[in-house]
Amino acid sequence: MRGALILGSARCGSTLVSQILNAHPAVLSVSELFAAVGHNAFRPAHPDGARFWAHLATPSRAMAQVANPDAAPSEFLYGRVAAPAHDPWHCPPILAVTLPHLTDAPDALFDALAEAMRARPPAPLAAHYRALFAAMADRLGPREIWVERSGGSLVASATLRAMFPDAALVLLARGGPDTALSMRDYPAARLAIWCWRRLGPLGLDLLHPQRHFGRGAAWSVVAALGGGRAIRRIVARRPSLAEAGAFWSALTIRGLQGLGDARPMVLRHEDLCRNPRENIERLGRHLGIDTPPDWLERAAAMPQRRPSRLDALSHAERDEIERACAPGEAAVAATLAALPAR
Repeated sequence: MRGALILGSARCGSTLVSQILNAHPAVLSVSELFAAVGHNAFRPAHPDGARFWAHLATPSRAMAQVANPDAAPSEFLYGRVAAPAHDPWHCPPILAVTLPHLTDAPDALFDALAEAMRARPPAPLAAHYRALFAAMADRLGPREIWVERSGGSLVASATLRAMFPDAALVLLARGGPDTALSMRDYPAARLAIWCWRRLGPLGLDLLHPQRHFGRGAAWSVVAALGGGRAIRRIVARRPSLAEAGAFWSALTIRGLQGLGDARPMVLRHEDLCRNPRENIERLGRHLGIDTPPDWLERAAAMPQRRPSRLDALSHAERDEIERACAPGEAAVAATLAALPAR
């Protein structure tokens, strides 16, 4: 299969894009795989199949605190599975969102993938991921293209480009203030903001191009040391407007720098909601897939226009978050200006 990557910050509308693509018969929509695997998503560089599968299948205490039916009921799809074979509050990472997004029988698919992946010999990490996607398609039916999207994947843009150099790239953008306001209310984003602020001065940079979360070896140690009670205290605290906006700006700037000379398609969440049919057709052309009328009709009905979260803020609060997001907004504008006219 060909491949594609949806890159964006957390809370930028990427779940909607996954749902749109999942409705297309030629697309294997891989939702939140890298995010769920977490601190082991991009390491080691050359594992065998058993170790690769262990990272996808071994529950994480740290991730369980921010990805469970209570913390994220709408996004955590395994929490909706009837008679699950695993504990929804402490399940294998690949079962959290990825497999329930693809099938109503995620446990059966999990077992089939385990058998296929564990037997693989040592290989580059990207080869294991491609084999995983092929194994999914073998079970679910032939697909032309896999498309992975994970919340916050923009920070790993350089890593992902190196792993999948032939993958089509889609940069999903959403207005900074609205994105940052959504981050303030989302447990995983709250934890990320805390790590960025508190661990950065200690030399653990969550957004570092080579040692970012998911790639740097130190994050496995942090995850092992992070007890459930400590993480619950962290995610119970709502970051300030300035903290959330500054984090969004830093993530956006670092991620755009990681794109280097790549020329992704830019899909703005606001445009998708305002003109869904036009932007879904544009996405289909970029991915090289047909846009059958029945899929286009169903997909165009999915985006819903909602009021801006900024409307609920006072003038002072609005100024505070807009100032914090201004550097990221300028970086997005510069990226758009450098791209050829669509």
